[in-house]
Amino acid sequence: MKKSQFILVSQLKEKLQEFPDIVSSLETKDPYFIEKTFSWLKSVEDVFSTNNISEVSEMAGFRSKVLTAKFSDERGTNIKKNQIKIAAGSLYNIQNTVLNVLMPYEQRMNDCREMIKQLLVLAAQTKKLEYNKEMNFDDFIKRVWQYILYDDNLRAGAVRLKSVLSDMDITMLLADEIDLEDFS
Repeated sequence: MKKSQFILVSQLKEKLQEFPDIVSSLETKDPYFIEKTFSWLKSVEDVFSTNNISEVSEMAGFRSKVLTAKFSDERGTNIKKNQIKIAAGSLYNIQNTVLNVLMPYEQRMNDCREMIKQLLVLAAQTKKLEYNKEMNFDDFIKRVWQYILYDDNLRAGAVRLKSVLSDMDITMLLADEIDLEDFS
């Protein structure tokens, strides 16, 4: 079973939206900067791990860099300052790694979103599917998807979508993109 790229893209975008707060905590010399950075890194690792993304090891590597400062044998060194320095020096590379993982998935989702928009326009033009307010939205989306799957003119697009996305992702994109007025 394919993992949901829709959820992955949403989760990674959410993580990147949280990143400015980490940078701000560095800027304001927040005493919990290291803890916030670790927590964020760990949450990104979890997303990567759940989705079998190999960059999970890179995230763990960033955490290990900061952790190594904790075990410094040098006399007179401030461990916390060393950790902050290492974490601060890694911030750009950390977010860049997440962004580089996100971009191809996001592009693929956007391409599929465009394909779904086109399929919805074509399906609506047939006037074979009608929506009314008494209908369950999820059931209607499933009906639209089934129609696209089995219509001779739309099936090729459905096959392309199925080769890239899970059924759940397709359903979520259909729900996002459908304009019910087109089917009324």
